[in-house]
Amino acid sequence: MVVLPRFVSYISNGIYDIGCTGQTVCVYDKHGAELAKFKDLLYAYYSAISPHGDMFVVKSTDGRIAVYSLKTLSLIKKFRYSKVNYAQDDGFCFSADGKYFINVERQGDDLHSAISVYDTAGFSRVSQFLLGDIGMLEDIEQVDGELYVIGFWRNSDLIITENFVAKYTEGKISEPVNITKNEYEYYNELLLNKKKGENVKNHTLATLWGFYST
Repeated sequence: MVVLPRFVSYISNGIYDIGCTGQTVCVYDKHGAELAKFKDLLYAYYSAISPHGDMFVVKSTDGRIAVYSLKTLSLIKKFRYSKVNYAQDDGFCFSADGKYFINVERQGDDLHSAISVYDTAGFSRVSQFLLGDIGMLEDIEQVDGELYVIGFWRNSDLIITENFVAKYTEGKISEPVNITKNEYEYYNELLLNKKKGENVKNHTLATLWGFYST
């Protein structure tokens, strides 16, 4: 009997399965046969498969990203996107057309959020939005071609004042709506479960934003 590693996350697109342990990334076919094993990052617990199924990205908590080809089962690129260590556990996703990879990052220190957009043709950064001193982002989700973020506002003393969900359009946070602390915690847990590979299709940030914006 084959014993699989203990994965933190295990995602699938119906053709490939990707499992992350933190130190090892394993790729399987839909029948469970191992195709490749990578050890390019430490503290790498979550991954995302591109919409076209031709690549996947693994993000580490120490500010590094590894990009892999699912066609050649090889490393395409590994790079460091932030010098902030051990705080990079925020969300990431691909755009609906697969042309961009969008990453929520800590820049400068672990109290400042940014959204960086990378061109998937070469994974160079094409834009970056800095949230400034008054806000932090936890996660980002692509739903039906639109991007939604969840985070919180804080005052000058760095005390959290409000939780929010918003759209991310044209390089900025738009149409934010306040949500309750319970909703904030609930949806962050759902998004984490999605990253782990659990099937949570009926609860999205678009659903939450739509409920509070009407």
